[in-house]
Amino acid sequence: MGNALVLNKDFKIVMSNSMVKGKQDMLTLWQHKIFRLLISQIKPSDMGLETYTCKITDLAKYLGMKPKSMYGDINELTDKLMQAFIKINTGGKGNRENWLKINLISSCSCNNGILTIRLNDDVKPFVLQQKGFYTQYEIGSILNFKSVYAIRLYEILLSDFKASFFSRHKFEYSIERLRQLVGCEDKLLKFSQFKDKCLCKAIIEINKSDTSEFTLTAKYNKNGRAVKGVSFILLGRSECFLPCDDYYNIIKTSIEWNESWDEPDAPI
Repeated sequence: MGNALVLNKDFKIVMSNSMVKGKQDMLTLWQHKIFRLLISQIKPSDMGLETYTCKITDLAKYLGMKPKSMYGDINELTDKLMQAFIKINTGGKGNRENWLKINLISSCSCNNGILTIRLNDDVKPFVLQQKGFYTQYEIGSILNFKSVYAIRLYEILLSDFKASFFSRHKFEYSIERLRQLVGCEDKLLKFSQFKDKCLCKAIIEINKSDTSEFTLTAKYNKNGRAVKGVSFILLGRSECFLPCDDYYNIIKTSIEWNESWDEPDAPI
């Protein structure tokens, strides 16, 4: 058997920043959520990983899926979850990138409507007793997201903000790097598609959610007619972020200030 999965939206996901920034484009929306649900079960004092069990009907309700759909999809969903991996950059110089690929799940089974599942032990260094640069947030922050891109952009920006020791609120990425991080290197190849179906969709979901830690706004940086990068400014819902009164001050004193900045709650 195993420990019962505790379906608590207040439980915290804790991952190293190297895992957050790892390549995760093989995962579907539900696989992202199940993987993070398993991580949320880990306690700060835990020295190892556990096996967990859960009724499929309870899991479906928690994730916002229809139980009948979950029963029909659970075999395929877990097949793909067993095959899924994260590619983590481990350094390297010049054009030589060093990386590590880790399968996420070591085993899972379904018996009489009960799902039994266990994280791969290779994940341990990235989720157990994290110190230094890591990302932490409540799993309830992402459960309402309907897009993989919203989960990824939310985590990526949160990791950068916390890595700055809460001192920075503006983050810039090249389009190439942003595509790598959110898993769009080989899809949505036209920038207009990438903007509309990935970035705008993710930003709107994050901004509309009443459980996310921040809202954000974006500016698209051009070189001639081509968009080369994106700048994000985070506006928080907690005391560690910029108060609302300071939001426009920081933007309007920015060298890049112009009317192309969008308000945090406005569709882009």
